[in-house]
Amino acid sequence: MSPDLHHLSGAHAVDALDRDERDGFEQHLAACAACRAEVGELTDAAHSLGALTEATPSAELRSAVLAGITRVRPLPPLVTDERADEPPAVVTPGVPTVGEAAATGTGARVIPLFRRTSTWLVAAAAAAVVAVGGVAWSPWSGDQPPLTAIQQVERAQDAATVTSHKGATTATLAYSRQMDQSAITVTGMPPAPDGKVYQLWYVGSDEIARSAGFLTPADGRGQAVLDGQIDGAAAVGVTVEPAGGSTAPTTTPILVMAVA
Repeated sequence: MSPDLHHLSGAHAVDALDRDERDGFEQHLAACAACRAEVGELTDAAHSLGALTEATPSAELRSAVLAGITRVRPLPPLVTDERADEPPAVVTPGVPTVGEAAATGTGARVIPLFRRTSTWLVAAAAAAVVAVGGVAWSPWSGDQPPLTAIQQVERAQDAATVTSHKGATTATLAYSRQMDQSAITVTGMPPAPDGKVYQLWYVGSDEIARSAGFLTPADGRGQAVLDGQIDGAAAVGVTVEPAGGSTAPTTTPILVMAVA
């Protein structure tokens, strides 16, 4: 038989052959067990499609979606830093963490720390992927309470996140270039030492650090929207500073996160 007849199984299953084609194909079926089996499977599948119906989501599904929507994000590939001249970087779900370096104690220029950071950023931009994507739509959008300032950043259309680990502390930075804002969430972070504060910094590719407010964890957890605009920033850092804060970092940063 012509091999072309083998290609008519699907059309026969949905009754899409004309009379001559159907007669020829049914003669072929009598001698071709493979086509008979395929037609049987496709016919069953076609019949089952007619049983599909629309269903209204249950209240439990709505609650589960709303509860998980701020926590579940697509994970990019894991990336490691294997440069021989620095210790291995901790692998994170977003961008690999930056190695620690000493910061100067005077002025706003932070040469040792952020010169290495800017060098790392070149490699990170080529090899790493940050999680991107805000919440665009939900069938229950009208029922949701007003978003907090942090949620507005996390759910922006262009929202991206970077996660960094330091010992038991995990920090996730969410940022939106469209909103020109960022927000940080930390877990497992102890209170600042007596007479000290955790200070946030925006650091540009020009190695200039500018204060972005403070982070005050309670029971190991803390959140803050960073002061100022993320525009021009290439990284966000956290340092321990004297009470009241500093005009420039005076200690080695405990967390550094590169932003794209």
